[in-house]
Amino acid sequence: MSTTLKVLLIVVVAAVVVVVVLTGFGDRPPADPSCLPDLPRVDRHLVPAQPAPAADGRAWPLPEGSFTVSSPFGPREGGFHAGVDLAAAEGTSIFAAADGTVAAAGPASGFGNWIVIDSDGPDGLVSTVYGHMYEWGVGVQAGQRVTAGQQIGRVGAAGEATGAHLHFEVVPGGRLHGGHAIDPLPWLQTAHATPIPNAAGTFEKATHPRDTGPTKRAAQQRNSDTDTLAAHTSSRWSRQRSGIGCVTTPAHGGPASSAVGGGDTRLGAGSVPPDFEPWIRKAAATCPELSAPIVAAQLEQESGFNRTAVSPAGALGPAQFMPGTWTSQGIDGDGDGVTDPFSIADAVMSQGAFACKLIDLSKSGLTQGVLHGELTWLWLSMYNCGPEGTFAAGGVCQNPETQGYVTRIPELAAKYQAPEPAPNRLAFGPTR
Repeated sequence: MSTTLKVLLIVVVAAVVVVVVLTGFGDRPPADPSCLPDLPRVDRHLVPAQPAPAADGRAWPLPEGSFTVSSPFGPREGGFHAGVDLAAAEGTSIFAAADGTVAAAGPASGFGNWIVIDSDGPDGLVSTVYGHMYEWGVGVQAGQRVTAGQQIGRVGAAGEATGAHLHFEVVPGGRLHGGHAIDPLPWLQTAHATPIPNAAGTFEKATHPRDTGPTKRAAQQRNSDTDTLAAHTSSRWSRQRSGIGCVTTPAHGGPASSAVGGGDTRLGAGSVPPDFEPWIRKAAATCPELSAPIVAAQLEQESGFNRTAVSPAGALGPAQFMPGTWTSQGIDGDGDGVTDPFSIADAVMSQGAFACKLIDLSKSGLTQGVLHGELTWLWLSMYNCGPEGTFAAGGVCQNPETQGYVTRIPELAAKYQAPEPAPNRLAFGPTR
């Protein structure tokens, strides 16, 4: 065989090898049967409820099934209650009960904050009133036109209240124009088909939040109010992408390190237990402001990376969620169909999701000028002493525990950070 022919044959064989390597043989290895398809999965805990379509120009002010009537219209404790109290989780969406124009939106004596909507109907002016939102829970401004069923705010417990609820009034003649309130429940019966919960005669006043007069509401503590944050989320929380379910895993099981998201997913080599590392990286990718070292630091602080930890107060698992909080905030991180606070995957992914909700709240407070301080400290404050306490303080809660927590976590995070890569001298030329 001539030298020229040999060279030609080698070139042809090499080309075939390249084609095979790039395209494969047509058959691909089957997917790992132990993992689930990597498809978006709706998380039922995180999708805000929507009202039924308004009928007769009216809509219920809270989503169907989200509330209980905790105090009716009429005489109460030597006074007169001019509305109805609807107990609901803090952050539950509030909807305009009728078409109209926002007459007031903001601070109001006794209510903390309120919204008043004036509507023109066949019988003249009627106001609907919505009270006890926090400042960040007021979603409209005076002069704005709204329609029945449009979201206008979030349930809170501001002002004189014992717990999270909506105080709702209907005032023919106008709330700001000398009108007189009527019982809202009969008025709402002509709205959509949702039945009135806990009809008259079955109210449980002693056990449901309502207006209190001068009574001050105790500051909420971490993990006692976190289950109320489901509605304080951006659209990214309605779907959990990022490879939940079927993921490329190392030998011990876990997600691929290239999870979709925004945070810093780098960790120092060997700085965290191997079973935790892939899930910490994945959780850190949930939002841009989170980082793997911060997630790791919280896990060390909360449980020392102890998967079976149970605190004297009843907090569970490596991320130390209280049972009630876990019910609303827990995520099936590994897609096995079970949401388990003792599962490393579920606990760490839930920790990341929850942290990003607090980050969103903190950013909103900073934008509105009601919070001041460094973003990481603010959301860590919310994690430790609760969102309400942080908003009430206008920044980091002032109790010694929280003050220590917001500094301790970043300090711990330093030991989990990956070293910065050395500069590429070939790219930038020789040093001089």
